[in-house]
This record gives sequence, structure tokens and C-alpha cells, in this order.
Amino acid sequence: MRLPYCEGRTMFDILQLVFLYGFLGGSIKFIDEAYDDRAYPIKAARVVAVLSGVAMGFLMARDSPFSTAFYGAMLISLALARKIDNESFLAGTVLAVVSLAAFYPSSDVSLALVPLALFLAAGFVDEVADGWAHRLQGVPRAILMYRPFSDIALFALIAAGTFSWTYALPYFAFTLSYLAVDRISCREERVLGLERIRALSAGGLLRLSRR
Repeated sequence: MRLPYCEGRTMFDILQLVFLYGFLGGSIKFIDEAYDDRAYPIKAARVVAVLSGVAMGFLMARDSPFSTAFYGAMLISLALARKIDNESFLAGTVLAVVSLAAFYPSSDVSLALVPLALFLAAGFVDEVADGWAHRLQGVPRAILMYRPFSDIALFALIAAGTFSWTYALPYFAFTLSYLAVDRISCREERVLGLERIRALSAGGLLRLSRR
């Protein structure tokens, strides 16, 4: 079944989009945290990469032109910003393209160049700005780490009548899921840090007791 992009979509279609976008947002951050900060097991990240790659390809084929433009621009911008920097991201990217090709014959895929170009520009700026954010503090850091330029692109396309307002629901499911995993990862890192300190402290006390 092709997911419609018009106003007449069913509740099931909307919930399906919200679920898949939420899954992909959390998955991308999960993989990122697994490799960059070792917050999660690498084996789990590999499994998530496979699932997310297939899901992304499915959406790009079945929910065209919006998801085709959104995720197509995301993959291109990640490549341009050199953010496909581990084996799981690479595997997920390859699987997304392969899945798109597999679902293509049975789907009505259309490439909307203006949304693709707008999402591509916004996604690339978001990726570059995210790199700058780590050198900043306070409000500027928070704003850039939120990646606001893709939001601006989405609202511009909705305001222009290119896409239905209902796309704000899956889009923000993606964003909120991404941010939720980021917040959970920070807590996990703090817990692991405390455990290391306690282990080191216990080890130090043990060594002192043996003197």
C-alpha cells in the first residue's frame, strides 16, 4: 500500500509514518552514540543499522515524494558533511538505497527537485552547524544542536502548499526521538562515569588496605 501525501490520509497511514519516523530518528542517534561515545554496544548498533536502512528505503519508495526528498537529502547531506563515518552508518545507507531499488517497481516514486534541494541545503547547514555547536556555550549551542534549519525548510514547504501539514507529525516524531535518545545517552554516560569512579575508589582503598 502506498502511503498518500495528501490531506485524505487515514489514521493508520499517519500512525505508520509517525512510528517509522520516530524509529529512524532514535536509530540514527543510537548508532551515533554507540560509535562516538560507546554509550551502547556496537553489535546492537549494527542490528539497528540494518533495520533502519530497510525502513528508510521503504519510506522513500512508498511515501513519495515527501520521504523520497527528506531522506534522500539527508543521505546526500550526511555524505557531503562526511558524517557517514562508521560501518553501521555505511551499511544503513547502502541498505536504504538497495531497499528503495527493491520497492521501486511496485511503488509510485517521484522526485520533487525543489523539496529535495531545500532539504539538502538545510540538512547540510544543520550538519555543519552541529559541528560548530560543540565549540559554543549556552543558548547558541542549544539552538545549533537542535538543528533548526530543517524545521524552517519543512514549514516553508507546508506554507507553500507543497506538502500537507500532517507531515509535521512524523517529522517531529523523528526529531523528538532523536533528542530523547540523546538525553538518555547523556544519563547513561553519567551513570557509567560514576561507576568508574566508584570502581577506581574501591580499587584504591583496597590497595591501601594491603599496604
